[in-house]
Amino acid sequence: MSWSDGRLSATVGGKPDGLPVLDRGGHHSPEHGACLMEYVSVLAGARFSDHPRCTHPALAQLARVVNDEIVDPAARSRLAVLAPDLIGTRCRDPRITLTVMACCLRAAVAAAPQGRDLPEALERIEAQLSRLEKQRDRRWARLRNAGWEPAALSVVATLRVVLRHTHRFRGPRHDEQLCELLEQAVGDCRGLLAQHLDRHVRQQSQPAVR
Repeated sequence: MSWSDGRLSATVGGKPDGLPVLDRGGHHSPEHGACLMEYVSVLAGARFSDHPRCTHPALAQLARVVNDEIVDPAARSRLAVLAPDLIGTRCRDPRITLTVMACCLRAAVAAAPQGRDLPEALERIEAQLSRLEKQRDRRWARLRNAGWEPAALSVVATLRVVLRHTHRFRGPRHDEQLCELLEQAVGDCRGLLAQHLDRHVRQQSQPAVR
């Protein structure tokens, strides 16, 4: 499949037929290209949108920022391989948002190792994650049932910190850092989801007490 404007391609660069080309910003339709989250919506068979319901809001926010901040189109195309792992990440586990924030702060600390503010902020986030992990059987269940999770504004603020420190790496290194940041965040969040699934399977396999 191909389109005259070239925004949909047929198995170009190993990309399946009919998927849009990754580009900056929002788009009216796949024929005009897609940001990473719009690409995810196409892959998931959902309505074309940069806010597909199949992806956790914190991961989606990071994906949109990384997509738009990358300079080189070739580097942006590398993000397409992450699209399948962004599908099915939406859940009420409050650790997902904190994990995304922790990944952002680690990237900022690596980019600007001097100073204390960033390491201290990272320590606070990691401490919250540790507390949630220890209390997940009781407190986490209550928080999840109440729909609690760190505010989306916290993710946006953390991303701004990261971008402020990665802007000095304009060029290949800048794009590489942003790709690695999203790869790390997706991998870490997928790890949490796998833990949750394993625990659920074990609970379901336990014999009922009569």
